[in-house]
Amino acid sequence: MRVTVASGRGLLAGWLIAATLPLLLNPHSVAAWSSTGLGDPARVALAAVELLGAALFAFERTIVAGFALLVASFVAAAVIHLHHDEMPWWLIAYAVTAILLLYCTRIKVPSAKLSSSCSAR
Repeated sequence: MRVTVASGRGLLAGWLIAATLPLLLNPHSVAAWSSTGLGDPARVALAAVELLGAALFAFERTIVAGFALLVASFVAAAVIHLHHDEMPWWLIAYAVTAILLLYCTRIKVPSAKLSSSCSAR
């Protein structure tokens, strides 16, 4: 079970990295951020926090630090989206997935309980 959860964390981290890179490199994203009045420093800072959080979340020793950075970046991105009258449902899905993966990784119960409590999710 532990390997499955770790693989899920790795997949989520890879997905978030792939989804965040266009924020740094895509000209349309740069133009969209510029049109909202937020400059390059805010865009780069948000992307850097999310990329670092995703990278740290993938590894066992740094999962809690990565989770904290991811949640901070999700909250900041959600505030920006809500300010522009957009519903950031994908950020909510990412956060719920990260919470479940963190819970299934950090829980300290016998393996029979672990597999039954985390496999249903």
